[in-house]
Amino acid sequence: MGDIRQNAKALYNALDMDKPIAFDQEGLVPHALPEKFYVEGIHGDGGGDPVQELADQIDWSEAAGAYLFSGNRGTGKTTELLRLAKQLKAQGCEVFYADMSDYLNLTVRLEISDFLVSVMGAFSEKIKARFNEKSPGDRGYLERVRDFLQKEVSLGDVTLPAGGAELQLALRDDPGFKELLQRNTRGHVAQLAKQAKDFALEAVHFIRLERRNPDLKVVLIVDSVERLRGVGNSEDINEVFKSAETVFSSHADKLRFTGLSVVYTVPPYLSALAGGLGAHYAGGRVYILPSMHVYQCCPALGQTPEPSEQGLSAMRAILGKRFAGWEAFLSQPQLDRLALSSGGDLRDFFRMIRQVCLKLPYLADGRADAPTLDQAEDAVRNDMLPIAEDDLKRLAGIARAHDPKMANLDELPIFARLLQGKYMLNYRNGEDWYDVHPLLRDKLTPDSVDHSDA
Repeated sequence: MGDIRQNAKALYNALDMDKPIAFDQEGLVPHALPEKFYVEGIHGDGGGDPVQELADQIDWSEAAGAYLFSGNRGTGKTTELLRLAKQLKAQGCEVFYADMSDYLNLTVRLEISDFLVSVMGAFSEKIKARFNEKSPGDRGYLERVRDFLQKEVSLGDVTLPAGGAELQLALRDDPGFKELLQRNTRGHVAQLAKQAKDFALEAVHFIRLERRNPDLKVVLIVDSVERLRGVGNSEDINEVFKSAETVFSSHADKLRFTGLSVVYTVPPYLSALAGGLGAHYAGGRVYILPSMHVYQCCPALGQTPEPSEQGLSAMRAILGKRFAGWEAFLSQPQLDRLALSSGGDLRDFFRMIRQVCLKLPYLADGRADAPTLDQAEDAVRNDMLPIAEDDLKRLAGIARAHDPKMANLDELPIFARLLQGKYMLNYRNGEDWYDVHPLLRDKLTPDSVDHSDA
């Protein structure tokens, strides 16, 4: 039993989704995995590689631009962004990476003012870290913002944090301060945007001077914004979703900077606006990282998707890279079952295998059985339960038509909530299509289905 327990523990710890693959970019993300763990081509959609396409757009464009990149948590997005960083560096770019969960509270509404402050504050901090604490000009960006707020913005009796770093922490950790700042800077958005643009241009000149390359392309990757979600009642949740739409749709011009290319991750529900939204950004599109293609292309109306051997093989390869001896615990059909149950969501796939690992020392010969797989699936399924009756009807319609079918953009918060909670998953093999998370299919009943489009 001792060997089984130790090996099961090793498998469990090999499946840490919070450790992306670094692609030799350890300086961008600490505690990452080496490139040997990567499986190529897992997100190919028949139309090319979205990461390579984005790298080419940045490389070929003479002018700097703002780009949008999207994918649900669990699709391997951070790993793909680090692969993008590697490709850009190989093309001669200076690349910076900022995980915005370190700078933003991603459970409250955004406004363009605090988003700009957080993004440029992160950029300023990354420059100091890379260039031995030197900053463009005489002060970091956040110190400049603090001075501006103190002189130009009335905050009543509220005392500003003592320094730039403290200001950043207050924006992230003090929702009351953030709301106050949002309210009192609404009349100063143009000034804050100009200050951000001025700093970005000054930073690019500084970096080019430090690197002794006047034509150097500078790229900032802004990660984790796709995690933006509300908590609390439905009104609060919808307000957060709408705020993301406003920032990236209404304020696209304020998110572009002379000399600095920026790749923003955006919540996947904004793909519903892709036709209009992508047109405001470089590349003319939203670069989307879909769920793994464990299913074949979009099924016909009323049909469930068929398993894809190519996708299942990729899922096996991903596990094999992490732990070569997995077949001592799981048969291939059992692993394929979990891959299909995950819907191609790598995070859920790993979560279920981890649940199996916890049971292995107590099973005959340390091998998984059907009840253990049932329990692993239940553990992930229960995170999505209970489901409101109205949502069950919506999900039944998606399972039938493989399309979310929003009547208008007023339904965007509903679409956002279902996609963000992974009640439905987005695929892009052959075309964009959607399906209900496989673990929820048994919750759909014939009475839930709307046949009005039959």
